[in-house]
Amino acid sequence: MKRIGRSILSNAAGISNFLYLLIALLGFVLVWYGTIYLLSVPNFLLPKPDVVIREIIFRAPLLCRHMQVTLNETLLGFFLAIVVSVPVSVAVVWWKPVEKTLVPIMVFLQTVPKIAVAPLFIVWFGFGYVPKILISFLLAYFPIVIEMITGMRDVPFEMLDLAKSMSATAFQQFVKIRIPNSLPYFFNGLKLGMLLSLTGAITAEFMGSTEGLGYLIMYANVRLNTPLLFAVLIILLILGKVAYSVVEWVERAAVSWHVVFREREKVQFTV
Repeated sequence: MKRIGRSILSNAAGISNFLYLLIALLGFVLVWYGTIYLLSVPNFLLPKPDVVIREIIFRAPLLCRHMQVTLNETLLGFFLAIVVSVPVSVAVVWWKPVEKTLVPIMVFLQTVPKIAVAPLFIVWFGFGYVPKILISFLLAYFPIVIEMITGMRDVPFEMLDLAKSMSATAFQQFVKIRIPNSLPYFFNGLKLGMLLSLTGAITAEFMGSTEGLGYLIMYANVRLNTPLLFAVLIILLILGKVAYSVVEWVERAAVSWHVVFREREKVQFTV
């Protein structure tokens, strides 16, 4: 019965989210058309939605080729961020000297404008994948680290006291209490990190590249090809939404108990 209830709750939430998304998209398109007709905006400044859709269809091979490049840079940067963030988060929580050493460095790296660092990486590593992956990584790692550290520390003292009373070692408490408790936080960091990773890849492509969606935006901008520019932006919106949804799907599979509890709380609150 519990599984059936969880399934019904999940399906209802999914249908509700889809309807809200559909309403938002319809409203956005209506505002888009209304702005063009009411203000008599010329096509070279703001193309109509149907013009942009035709441009996407006509330029589909070109868009797919450049999208694949940007997607590869985003995923590689995101994967590198996960590989680095998880052990760093564990080390920061486990050992105090690591926190005092690494956290100021991470904050410093996060505060440095990435748009200023990107040209330097291009000088060092050329116009290939490496500078884009590094910028993508630098934008994505910080929220993952912060969220995971928060999750490992946000453990009720009663639970830790109970574990100590049962003669659990510090390592056992860490593995069986702190790390599982950090998983919902970790996935929150992943969702934000995925979007920032995509932003980092596009930012690096702005600075210098010969392929990718960022390069295509610059190409369309220089040639005043507004329909192509909007087509790339629409592709980026879809790509960001799909990437975010994939992380959410993995979250449901990995920490389903947390997702169901959170959705149940939302239903109770709205009712």
